[in-house]
Amino acid sequence: MKKRIIIILFIIMLLVTGCGEKKEKLILATEAGFAPYEYYSNGEIVGVDIDIAKKIAEELNMDLVIKDVAFDSIISEVKTEKSSLGAAGISFTEERQKEVDFTTSYSDSKQVVIVNIVSGYTDISNIHKVAVQLGSVADTFISEVYPNMEIVREKKFLAAIQDLKDNKVEAVVMDELPATKLMTKDMEMLAEPLVVDSYGMIVKKGNKKLLDTCNKVIEELKNSGEIDRYLLNHMGVEDESVKGNGIVERFYNSVIYDGRYKYILQGLRNTIIIALGAVVIGILLGSVSAIIRNIHENTGHLKIMSMLSKGYVDLIRGTPSTLQLMIIYYVIFKQTNINIVLVGIMAFGINSGAYVSEIIRAGISSIDKGQWEAGYALGLGYFPIMNKIILPQAIKNILPALGNEFITLVKETSIGAYIGIVELTKASDIIASRTYDYFFPLALIAIIYLIITIVLSKLISAMEKRLNNARS
Repeated sequence: MKKRIIIILFIIMLLVTGCGEKKEKLILATEAGFAPYEYYSNGEIVGVDIDIAKKIAEELNMDLVIKDVAFDSIISEVKTEKSSLGAAGISFTEERQKEVDFTTSYSDSKQVVIVNIVSGYTDISNIHKVAVQLGSVADTFISEVYPNMEIVREKKFLAAIQDLKDNKVEAVVMDELPATKLMTKDMEMLAEPLVVDSYGMIVKKGNKKLLDTCNKVIEELKNSGEIDRYLLNHMGVEDESVKGNGIVERFYNSVIYDGRYKYILQGLRNTIIIALGAVVIGILLGSVSAIIRNIHENTGHLKIMSMLSKGYVDLIRGTPSTLQLMIIYYVIFKQTNINIVLVGIMAFGINSGAYVSEIIRAGISSIDKGQWEAGYALGLGYFPIMNKIILPQAIKNILPALGNEFITLVKETSIGAYIGIVELTKASDIIASRTYDYFFPLALIAIIYLIITIVLSKLISAMEKRLNNARS
């Protein structure tokens, strides 16, 4: 059994890490839902910021690697050296300057106010509820200048626009260029911009070599007019998808056109790999933790280890899994350039282990104490009794609960997007960022999760029947 587990873990590590030759990389952290600066096209992230980053990588003779993360995670990525460079239309602010170093500005932008045409609003001072992207300049500006205004903070601009469509807010405040891509015909932009700001890239504080190289390249591109050409090029990109609002056209645009189904397949692959790896780690950790505590309860031995096991369970069950994932990635592996899928496996495995521990403990406790006494009367020790008498019965009792934990684990992998893992939910976000239509991506992802859940439930039921037949 141990050999099988080791082989499974080894295969998973090969799948997520690969076995190619290591090369020096320039890792760019971005949020690829911000056209024309960064967006998905033909299965890859492109845009003005990407073109600039490619020139910087050429200057440094490095390979550019692009990492798509949440906008509010970009500064953490750069601070912890998970990424070398950050860019996503990031505006200079004094608060950000304390955390990272900014390059010279390469583009100016206006923060504009978008409203529904029928609303009749002409000035933001009459608006009471707005949507913004979390951590953006608009978020900071409105918080400081309009403290009484209700703010809905969304992870993506597209979600903010959807709030306006659904009349959940009265306005959206965002950058002008992406606004021109996201606005619909029943929306309008107020005449006066809220604030004018400049974009720069960010590097780790004190990384003078990289900062100087970035500034040199940006200045050369600005002086030659190349950045203006980048901007015109990406502003002029038109989606050649099938026009129309019918079900067939929307499905084609969301799933088939431009190979968008590939994002879903990638997300499904990562979801399954993380779930399988995490369940193996969870069962190992949970079993060890449960047995240690059971030994202490029955014999009084292993007191310190039992206390540590209980502390582990209390800590994991008492904190959100999102927080655990971010601590493992940004704190524990701060100085290590580790594969994010492997981080997901470890984080979810550690989280699952705490719940599995309690499930196994409950299963062991459900076995009548008389069976322990009978085992001791036959001259058996603790481990033979546990292995041959208690565990076989306990496993039958806890199998439904263990199956439920695995199903929950599969769905919980959706929070992996916080550190840039392309899992199923992230795949739907990528597609929606290009189609501006959430319905089919979300519906398809929901169906996939439902199918996985049904298949797992059937497998668990089959295992229960086999155990019942074996017992008979």
